[in-house]
Amino acid sequence: MSETSAQSNPYRVSYTDFVRNGLANLIARAKERGLEAQVRAATRDIDYRLHIFPQFGDPVIDLSLASSQMRIGTVAPLVVKYALYEDLRLVIVSIPIATLPHSGL
Repeated sequence: MSETSAQSNPYRVSYTDFVRNGLANLIARAKERGLEAQVRAATRDIDYRLHIFPQFGDPVIDLSLASSQMRIGTVAPLVVKYALYEDLRLVIVSIPIATLPHSGL
């Protein structure tokens, strides 16, 4: 699929409130340590990838629903775990976004 066609039919991405609250806390911690810009840039990159090409992450396990997987992706200094429902063009992030070890966060 070309980037143009992927952008014209993006995946729907849903973040739980638990994830949103965790991200707000993570950004606050990053700000205290002078890493806010880096964390915000990684967050934007992750969100873009999840909308356009969520297959960027590695599959962890196949889910019971056909064409669905749990995946894990990294955009330093962040790690995102998410469910990809390929047939529905849906991504659900329900586990808080984490940081890489030794990232300073």
